Order: sequence, then structure tokens, then C-alpha cells
Amino acid sequence: MKITAVEIAGRRRNYLLFESGRMRLPLSLSKDDRSRLMEGMASSEFYFDKTTGVLAKVKSDKYRWQQRPVRWFLRDFIDKRIFWQFEARKEVRSKKILQQAGLNTPRCLAWGLSLNPFNHQGSLLLIEHVDGVMTGEQYFAGLGEYQREGFLASLCDDLMKLAAAGYVHRDLHMNNFLCTATGEIIWIDTHVKPLPINKRAKWRALYRSISQRHLLDSHYRESLHRYLKRRWRSA
Repeated sequence: MKITAVEIAGRRRNYLLFESGRMRLPLSLSKDDRSRLMEGMASSEFYFDKTTGVLAKVKSDKYRWQQRPVRWFLRDFIDKRIFWQFEARKEVRSKKILQQAGLNTPRCLAWGLSLNPFNHQGSLLLIEHVDGVMTGEQYFAGLGEYQREGFLASLCDDLMKLAAAGYVHRDLHMNNFLCTATGEIIWIDTHVKPLPINKRAKWRALYRSISQRHLLDSHYRESLHRYLKRRWRSA
């Protein structure tokens, strides 16, 4: 645990970092095309370190103290900075769930929080650089029709592994994960929630998770439904 200066888009900010023993510091973070693709479907900001390629996931405060002082004080100051309910800390816990379920995730290099109440970029998660990857959306767009069906079957396998561990993804979309050139899925958004106990309710929760319009178009969602239903019945 140490206070570390991190440069984000040219601005120096201080964070209390945890688990940062093997990190190469300091970091200089900026956005690129991958950042913008991931941000198109997420509420976080994504940056890459210019030297190491480390991926940084930054979650800003929900409220600004100048505009909503009471809500900012209760949620972004008391809840986060006093009780440490930062997104990065929650995501580190969720990542362990995915790993135990058998899903691939990049190694978490460090996570941190800003104790400065006037730094609205309060939550910082630093993830190892993985060579030769692209976002799930980029990878899927470059596949032929036959390859796409195979990829959806692989995605279904991961969702079933997670379900077998008792969890479902909170907001599934194609930029929750990165893909290698061979189609290996590496999950970078690890927000999950427990499945209900009742088997029918479990299936409904799983079905809802793959039915969002922002996941895929209706044709590919239907394919994913079919694969998942087949796997569910055979489980």
C-alpha cells in the first residue's frame, strides 16, 4: 500500500495503491481507439500506459460536489472514501469469482483509490498488458459467418461456467472482454451478481442477460439463446 502519482491524460493525480509490488511506476495514461470502443458500452473510462501497455479502468464519482453536494457527500465521500466502496475494490473481488469459475481474466497489477474528495476520478484499476488482443466487438466484426457461430458457442461456454458457479454477468456486451487472434476470451469487465436459488428463476436471469439489444443483433442473440438453452438442458 502506497501513495503513487499517476498521470491521466496529462494531469497528475495521487492514488493510494494496493497490490502494486510488481508495477513499473510512474504511469502515463492516455486513450486510444480501443478506449473509445470500450467506453461506448461502459460507464467507466479506459486508458493505456504509453510505455508498458497497462490497461487502466477509471471510474469517476457519480455526483459533482458543486452540483449535488448532499448526494456527493453521502455517496462519493462517505460511502466511497470513508467506507472504501470503490468500483476497483469491488471489481477485484468479482475477478476472483470469474477465475474460480474457470474464466480467463488478465492479472490485476494494482487497484487504488483517491482520498482527495476533489479528484472526481476516484477509482483506479490497473490490469496487465496482453499482447495481440482486440475488443470482443472488433474481433466478432472480423469473423466470417461460420466462425461467428463457433465464437458464440465459446461465449456460451463461459456463461455456463459462470452460471455453474452461481453467478451471471450484470451487463453483458461485446466489450466486456478482449479476444486474442485465436478467439480466446479474456474478461476485463467482471461485474457479476448471484443467480437466484430456484432453477427456473436462474434460467430467466441467464436469458435476460443475453437478451439485451446492445449485446448483438437479433440474429446472433437468437443463436446465443439456442446454444445456451441446449447447454442448460444438458447440465
